[in-house]
Formats: sequence, C-alpha cells, structure tokens
Amino acid sequence: MNKKEEEHILAVDPGRDKSGIAVLSMDSKVLNKDIIKSSDIKSYLLRLINIYNIRNIIMGDGTFSGKIIEEIRSTLDIPIVMVDETYTTMEAEKRYYEEQGGWKRFFPFIHWKPARPLDDYVAVVLGEKFLYKDKK
Repeated sequence: MNKKEEEHILAVDPGRDKSGIAVLSMDSKVLNKDIIKSSDIKSYLLRLINIYNIRNIIMGDGTFSGKIIEEIRSTLDIPIVMVDETYTTMEAEKRYYEEQGGWKRFFPFIHWKPARPLDDYVAVVLGEKFLYKDKK
C-alpha cells in the first residue's frame, strides 16, 4: 500500500504565530512533523492532504483553534476532532529529550527548557491522544 491508499490523521497544535503539524498513520507512526507560520496553515495542510489520505484533522483545543478551524473549514471537507491539550507540552518536552539523547534525559525531574519550539512534538502527542482514545 502506498501513502494515498492507507488512512492517516493530520494533527495540529494551533498557535497565534506558529502551529505544529504532524501526520500519523493509524498505528501512530509519525510520517511528517513540522512547525509552520499559522498564516500558511491552509496551503500547508492542502499540500499534506494531496500527499496523504487524511481521515481526520485532529486539533488541539487551545486558544487559537477557533480561527484556524474556520480557515480549514472554508476550504476542506474533512472532519475536525478537538482534543484536550492538557499536559501535551510536558509530554512533548519529555519526547524531545528522549529523541535528542544527551545527559538531560537522565534528569527528568529537572524542568529543562528546550532550545527550540516543540509545537511539532505537541501535534504528535495530540494525534496519539486521539488514536489511543479511539482504541479504548
């Protein structure tokens, strides 16, 4: 099966200036993740939808989700599912340090600030929350 035949979800961590985007397979494999300017979200999502067979758009329920949902709905006819963003940033930080390696991952009780924004990691966590909820 190629990317267009398999079903995927597209997860969005919406923000005022930037948004995290992730495409996950239905078995939660991360196929794409990125941070983009929120003003570019519609064209970026259209590009991903042309590459992947997107079943749902998963949206974090943060402050800026309403505006982004309006933009998406004006163009796309894909179901949008809201997911609770509680603790997603903490989980994203944990994932980031696990992937990056290094000594900081051995001290999870110390709250390190990552050297870069983690909106893409948050989008992955949102997508996984949706997929795991679906399996319960």
